[in-house]
Amino acid sequence: PAGGRDGFYHKMGEYAVAFVERRRTQLVVSFDNLADAGHPGYDKEAWAASFCAYNNWSHMGVFTQSPRWFRDERLIAFLDRMKSNGFFKQFEHVTFCGTSMGGFAALAFCGMAPGCNVIAFSPQTTLREDLVPWENRFKKGKLGDWSLRYSDAARTVRWANKAYLIYDNFHINDTKQVTRLTGNNLVYLRAPGLGHRTALALSKMDQLKPVMGEGIFGTLTRRSFANHIRARGKLWMYRVNMLRYMEERGVGHRQDRLIAAHEARQ
Repeated sequence: PAGGRDGFYHKMGEYAVAFVERRRTQLVVSFDNLADAGHPGYDKEAWAASFCAYNNWSHMGVFTQSPRWFRDERLIAFLDRMKSNGFFKQFEHVTFCGTSMGGFAALAFCGMAPGCNVIAFSPQTTLREDLVPWENRFKKGKLGDWSLRYSDAARTVRWANKAYLIYDNFHINDTKQVTRLTGNNLVYLRAPGLGHRTALALSKMDQLKPVMGEGIFGTLTRRSFANHIRARGKLWMYRVNMLRYMEERGVGHRQDRLIAAHEARQ
């Protein structure tokens, strides 16, 4: 897939790492999300691979066939060796990114390249029962080995230069996960009404690439992000999510107004 470019592919059980070297000014490291786990084909592409190729950025994609949140000793040891061997230091700028399960990994492993930027869409910070006893999702993910290193992003996010946290602040569990994190390097980007699939919603608005680009360069701000999501009122998924939130919060009497506003935008 890299054509004439250098790179590597390394497989470890249910995990794999693929690297394509382009320019050394920018490396993007992406992690699969839960929807990618169990992909049946051999032509699977790493998350954000095409976007990185278009922009001529070097890219390292971490694949998984397992819904266990990258809780694998062989994978962790491999990434540790890459750090020790100075792999990440050869690039001027490094960005870790992913959504949901991939967002967790981006936050958890960002210490591999201290000073990197992180773009995490609807991330978890951990699935350790003792740390997030209220987390009632991701049953298969909880079966992973959470005694392994890099199991709590609240302990690793300090290594990032900027960590962009993109989440729906009306989504209770996503908000609880994100607000476990603390630090002056955190940029909270609220996306009300986009639900857990914030990256997908941005893609449907043709705003995922602009958001990713600004995040990679470290120029994404709350104001620019607000402009990127201005069109969310046209999305059907926004309407569904907001109607559910209204019902949950006991303000169902306002639903007719939201429905009318949504239909007026079509």
